[in-house]
Amino acid sequence: LRRRRLPIQIPPPPPIHPQLGMIRRGPARTPFLAAVQPACAALRQPAVLGPVRAASYYEVVDGHKRDRKALDAAREAVKGKGDGVISKADTKAILATLVDGQGVTAAEFGTAFVILRDFKFTAPAKKLFIQELALAQPQA
Repeated sequence: LRRRRLPIQIPPPPPIHPQLGMIRRGPARTPFLAAVQPACAALRQPAVLGPVRAASYYEVVDGHKRDRKALDAAREAVKGKGDGVISKADTKAILATLVDGQGVTAAEFGTAFVILRDFKFTAPAKKLFIQELALAQPQA
């Protein structure tokens, strides 16, 4: 004898929440679930990551930490008029980012030397940059 299948398909039971003992699918059945469901839906969305540059105070140059704000100020100064040279006014802006605390840290001094090495200055701007760094107090 062969068993015959019934023509009616019985749907599977809906999933039951293990602690609450209620149906999970569909609209929330309690105020708590109504409050939690939007947050859970937001967690299921893909993460939107912001720019990685903004997360760190430092930028690694030649294997050493350097002050990101000062390097960005130097890059902006070079973009300024399109000539690729840092002027005296730009030098003051860069120095303001380097000498921003109680003293100049080793990372900030290293940043100053990287800026001197990698960027072109006008003669008066370079002289001002070096003089101001010589007067800056090292942080203990």
